[in-house]
Amino acid sequence: MARGLASECPPQQLGIEEARSRFHELDRKAQVEFRHGELAKAAEDFRLGACVATENLRSYYELYGIAVGAAAKGDFATARQALHQADQQRPDYPLPLAMIVKLALSAGQMDHLRESLRTAAERFPADGKLHAEFAKDLLHQDMPDLALAEALRFEQSGSKDAEATITLGALENNVGAFDDAARNGSVVERQSDLPGAVRASGATIAGLAYENLNRYEDARRHLELAVQLTPTREEGYLALARVYEKQQQFQKAIDVLEGAGKQIPQSAKMSLALGSDLSAAGQNPAAVRILSEVVERFPDEFEAYPKLAEAYRQTGDRARVTATLRQLAQRQPDYPMLHISIAQAMLAEDTVDRQGVLRELADAEKLTPGDYDVLYLRGKVLALMNQFKEAEIALRRAVVLRPTEPSPHYQLGLAYRKSGQETLARQEFELVEHLKQQSAGP
Repeated sequence: MARGLASECPPQQLGIEEARSRFHELDRKAQVEFRHGELAKAAEDFRLGACVATENLRSYYELYGIAVGAAAKGDFATARQALHQADQQRPDYPLPLAMIVKLALSAGQMDHLRESLRTAAERFPADGKLHAEFAKDLLHQDMPDLALAEALRFEQSGSKDAEATITLGALENNVGAFDDAARNGSVVERQSDLPGAVRASGATIAGLAYENLNRYEDARRHLELAVQLTPTREEGYLALARVYEKQQQFQKAIDVLEGAGKQIPQSAKMSLALGSDLSAAGQNPAAVRILSEVVERFPDEFEAYPKLAEAYRQTGDRARVTATLRQLAQRQPDYPMLHISIAQAMLAEDTVDRQGVLRELADAEKLTPGDYDVLYLRGKVLALMNQFKEAEIALRRAVVLRPTEPSPHYQLGLAYRKSGQETLARQEFELVEHLKQQSAGP
């Protein structure tokens, strides 16, 4: 194969220095293309690089061309075999292993991936750049455990790389090592010679770590710096607003998000957070306006619908509560607890469609059989419809699921009273008072 590849080289008249320069240009280009997944282009540039390589490197680079060309066609076995040959030719050079890792990731070949990572750790423990690249690729592929191991290898190598340190901090936040994440984020944040966007990433990592540690003032300080360094990046604003939310300082969160709107267009996430904070601050007409815009502009932002429904509920517009939740049901029928929420909204309307409520509860039960809320609400509706026997059955089942919850006992007492079972009703009402006193405590 290598001889065939060499025979395809275009004729060229290059001096030694020109050939060397051309080789380095093609090598860099091919490696970048490979990292970006442009395998066909990378294969061609590796092949052309082999054509102008010195004699002692030619067969080595031909193997790269063969490997990447095979990978472009989905033939990962041939690609891996060629890269293993290249690795045997130059065991002191990490590129073949790095390429095997990349291909194993893209092909989902976990055994080959783990084996190559172990080999790289054994042979190149001090190559911080290599392990930093592995960490980024693994994190991008949602493999946090393997990514964290590679990020720690990067740290142990003693290498200095701001982006890799940020990756490590993000992973540490994900696994609960918040103190370490804050330390690594702060290290990057303090390096004044770095670009503002990189320092802002470090400040954000530190802010998120302090938020997780409930050290809100420290979190605020770092996140304010992140916003200052990159005023056109929404992540810092969202995190800073969330810190204020956790402190119940909703007006300050609103101020942060409205200030962000002057720097960057309101995205779905920003508008959703702003609408939620307006509702939490009791500014429900404004919340309705913002969240209605989110639903209209971003109809697949499903979290906006329950928040808009809650804002409508706070304004007393009960019919729109139900209508908004039905909009969500049309777009995402499997949204958690949706049918129960619709049933609750229907029960709060001035005129209750009782059969419609029961249909919603039947749909909810298909998704979550034996659910407490389904049984409780069904019992409540059946009692309203004077179907006392069926109501008692549903409410007793709800009591079994939550014996210390007063509400089903109260509804059961009402059902007993309406059906003329006064002794049983009195027992339930006495139990309700007992449970309330217990929950109130001393």
